[in-house]
Amino acid sequence: MNEGTIALLIQWSLLCLVWMGSFDAQLREMNMERRRVLAVLCAFLICSFVSWKLFFAPIQVSLSGTLLPLFASVVLYTRLPKATRRLYVVGALGISVMVFWLRWLFFTDPILLFWDERVIVPGISVAVAFSISKLNAARLFALMLALPMADALHTLYFWQASGTCSLGTDYAQDLLWSGISLLGLVSLLWSAIRRLFGRRETEPSHSDTGR
Repeated sequence: MNEGTIALLIQWSLLCLVWMGSFDAQLREMNMERRRVLAVLCAFLICSFVSWKLFFAPIQVSLSGTLLPLFASVVLYTRLPKATRRLYVVGALGISVMVFWLRWLFFTDPILLFWDERVIVPGISVAVAFSISKLNAARLFALMLALPMADALHTLYFWQASGTCSLGTDYAQDLLWSGISLLGLVSLLWSAIRRLFGRRETEPSHSDTGR
């Protein structure tokens, strides 16, 4: 599969799921309106499909792979509790360093790639994001900030070896949106489990009052 195809498929799938209301509970928790999220997803989808880039010679910056995620992370930052915002920033920077180290490790020793990097890196990133906060907004903020930052570190580190400096490549977008989709999937499953066990807890109470 060509690089960038996974990102486009995930963006289109999330657009459909948000339109159908599958993430309404998560959006209410993050104080976000469905129409605004749909507008953001449409912006990502259009920019990814057109592949718009800004050139700051000799650096190329992708609009959908770098600038939009960073802008989204700023918006999410304003929705985080003021008392813990700095801690979440530190956590996101920690994730970015970890992702950079993982990609460097897989590049220097490919035998460690027991699975596709586009599965390993997002999976570990989401696991760490879940460990740093119970808030979906904080987890999404961490991914939106950490993965573009890690891509920038990776690109700048290998600049001389590759001869190019392109931030937010199609491959980097695959990593980002794989992480976002995994975060959304786990959040949906966790919400379903909580509702299921919540119903099971309330059913005995009703039967006891009936007696």
